[in-house]
Amino acid sequence: MNKTFKPFFEGARGSVCRVVATGLTVSSIALAGLVGSVQPSVADNVVRCAYPFWFGFAPAPVADAMGYYEEEGIEFEAVFDNDRANVLPGLESGEINCTMRTIGEHISRPMSADSNLVVIGLIDISVGADGVVGAPGIDSVTDLVGKTFAGEINHPGTVMTAFALKQAGYSLDDIDMRMIATDDSPAIFEDPDVAAVASWEPMLSEIVANTSRKGSKILLSSKDFNGLITDVVIVNRNDYEANREKYDAFMRGIYRAVDLFNSDPDKFLELAAPGYDVTPEQMAVDLAGVYYTSYEDAVEYFGTDGSEPRLKQIVEDLTVINLDLDLMDEAIPYEFLVDASTTENLFEGKTR
Repeated sequence: MNKTFKPFFEGARGSVCRVVATGLTVSSIALAGLVGSVQPSVADNVVRCAYPFWFGFAPAPVADAMGYYEEEGIEFEAVFDNDRANVLPGLESGEINCTMRTIGEHISRPMSADSNLVVIGLIDISVGADGVVGAPGIDSVTDLVGKTFAGEINHPGTVMTAFALKQAGYSLDDIDMRMIATDDSPAIFEDPDVAAVASWEPMLSEIVANTSRKGSKILLSSKDFNGLITDVVIVNRNDYEANREKYDAFMRGIYRAVDLFNSDPDKFLELAAPGYDVTPEQMAVDLAGVYYTSYEDAVEYFGTDGSEPRLKQIVEDLTVINLDLDLMDEAIPYEFLVDASTTENLFEGKTR
């Protein structure tokens, strides 16, 4: 099959999330038009997904390009959109039935214990793609106490900073936090009053390489946080419960695409890069901080081998941070947020 990324809006491309993109138009208007118009429910064999412009989600369209979904008798439709205010209403109502983003963002407001959403799979972990740059003299997170830190409220770098401060006996209340747009982080870091800034690759490394503040360094990196920044697959609960085989097939396709990346990364990049308007070479460089999660990783994170779910501890840690940041009204039980059963025996009797 000769296809890479099939938007359900012709030519629709989305807002930037966690990587810098150029030449893209914002898809939020298109998505808002979809969920606000009279649309039939998503067909029983269709996974219609809206998700941020982020290379970590590439296994989904690559699975489509490889024909994995066609083999399973399902269809995949997708559009880039980073704005949860656009995505969540459509996801709750069933106009779309899938999204992907970090588990920390997902559990934040307006997610609640009566939401019609459920996490069913993993797709990637940030292992260096997100982080915090510290100014000269800022050598540990405790050096930020009493100083100015700049970042977006729900940015992975902000989450890591909150987590590291808490481990050291402090909190974000002990620093002067300045809210910014991450795309502005290189310019904002030039302010000598800013002790540290949250960013993502490639900006993270570019700040260190190009800042006039010589001696700056990456203070915190997602590679050191043991899965804290994990991206998950989130679906409409009602459709999931009514069409389990469709979502089993969807996750098989994703994990098979991860297998392809691990066995033949050149083929994976050849299929993935055009959908992001980049070259395979550029995508390979930016994927250095991304770890695509295999089926075996999913078994470990969901604990379907009988072990304690690794994802449960991550959710508990992020819940504490989100409550401290006033991003949640109350803790949501892990058992409500996650259905691990899709991971159980997912490939039994199936092609991998």
